[in-house]
Amino acid sequence: MVDVDVSRRRFLQSGTATLGSLVVAGPLLRLDAGRGPRPDRGFGPIAPIADLTTGLPLLKLPEGFTYQSFGWTGDPMDDGTLTPDRHDGMAVVEVNGRGPGREVVLIRNHERGPSTPGNPLPVVGGGAAPVYDGFQVPGVIDGLGGGTTALTFSGGRFTGSRATLGGTISNCAGGPTPWGSWLTCEEVTIRGTAIGARDHGLVFEVPSPRLGPASAVPIESAGFMSHEAAAVDARTGDLYLTEDNGPLSGFYRMRPSRRPHAPGDLEAGGTLEMLRVVGQDNADLGAATQGQRFEVDWVPIADPMADPEGFESPAPGFPPIQGTGRSGPFLQGQAQGGASMRRGEGCFYRDDVVYLVDTSGGPAGKGTVWALELDRHRRRPGRLIAIYVSPDENTADNPDNITVSPRGGILVCEDGGGRTAADSSRVFGPRLLGINERGASFVFAENNVVLEQALPGKPLVPPGDYRGFEFAGAAFSPVGDELFVNIQTPGVTFAITGPWRRGRL
Repeated sequence: MVDVDVSRRRFLQSGTATLGSLVVAGPLLRLDAGRGPRPDRGFGPIAPIADLTTGLPLLKLPEGFTYQSFGWTGDPMDDGTLTPDRHDGMAVVEVNGRGPGREVVLIRNHERGPSTPGNPLPVVGGGAAPVYDGFQVPGVIDGLGGGTTALTFSGGRFTGSRATLGGTISNCAGGPTPWGSWLTCEEVTIRGTAIGARDHGLVFEVPSPRLGPASAVPIESAGFMSHEAAAVDARTGDLYLTEDNGPLSGFYRMRPSRRPHAPGDLEAGGTLEMLRVVGQDNADLGAATQGQRFEVDWVPIADPMADPEGFESPAPGFPPIQGTGRSGPFLQGQAQGGASMRRGEGCFYRDDVVYLVDTSGGPAGKGTVWALELDRHRRRPGRLIAIYVSPDENTADNPDNITVSPRGGILVCEDGGGRTAADSSRVFGPRLLGINERGASFVFAENNVVLEQALPGKPLVPPGDYRGFEFAGAAFSPVGDELFVNIQTPGVTFAITGPWRRGRL
């Protein structure tokens, strides 16, 4: 058995390391200088770097950084099933051992829909992992394809993977807990109980494999909506949730009925609330400019599982079971003055601050990064600050997933598809962007995946130009020496190492 490095595991679980003070003292205190953000060159210019696994220049990175790819779509996993496609949110949930030989355990989402006949990638795990919903329609749907997988990275190399949850739909960003588990969020609203299936648009907890299997029981108090990301306040256990429903998106907090300490505790329920701007009912946060600050409070959602505004058929032959318009929680919160965003995406907790992303926010519609400063003693309303607003596509093209490094650097994954010139040549692909303490962004990495021929041993990864597909699931190791990240299509995970202390990540 591998010894657990207690100090590193506590660092992972607490989310309150003092190294995060760069971010807290930066964006929350320096944006009122009135001079605007200064340019930031980050780690320097980026250029194509060869992957240590395939030898191909799949990423553009600054000088001195290296990386290896693993967990490609279709790769056999340790449980005998195939690695699913559409890699999305991801986080480190456990660290065992210490030093260069330590083992890092990650859990990764797969944003997949129903599995159709003939698909070589069936329901995640093919029944080898716990399944929430086994709904099938013979000849039409073989199962619900979404779910999660766990990966291990030991001694600086990929060492294994397995399915951990199946029978869900469109598992998107999600988020880690302080007690060694992962919250996987369904970005869909389906009233499946109307046709003998189960409802989808929920949040599930998936423990690190060492802690046991997933219960496959939804956290219904987190609401029935198009979920994106989740972040847990390490001090209180409160759960913060983003909603990805275009301009009808709210931001929510679930306050557990009892303080959670272990996997399964959140399933006991709690109270769902929606964020409201103090003194400004139904505020449109999507219109905010950089540096704007708001005092906020929360309004209660009496029925987290309420129906949305309407339903439509998800496909020919199906009754109207897919939600349309405002979600049930949004309707209830809006009636009490709750605020809206343009498209809620990534969410991350660190040092009494919840960072969240409105992917289509800002005057240019290219994205806003918010910092919600929590009042630890609940003596005053929280404070919401627009710490970064993209001025244009070139600067930041719709940030999505977000993470914060142990050194306090903010990193976001772009979801805008990059930019092509009039002659269809590629100007830049989706990027990983750092955000400094003065509200300026810099490019850290760029998708450069072009497969001119099939990769040996990977029959489910066809040749093609994948440079327009998004990064997702960026996650640093607890000591900050490795960055793990996915490119959703063709479905691949990377481990990046290099001179982190040279820059702001």
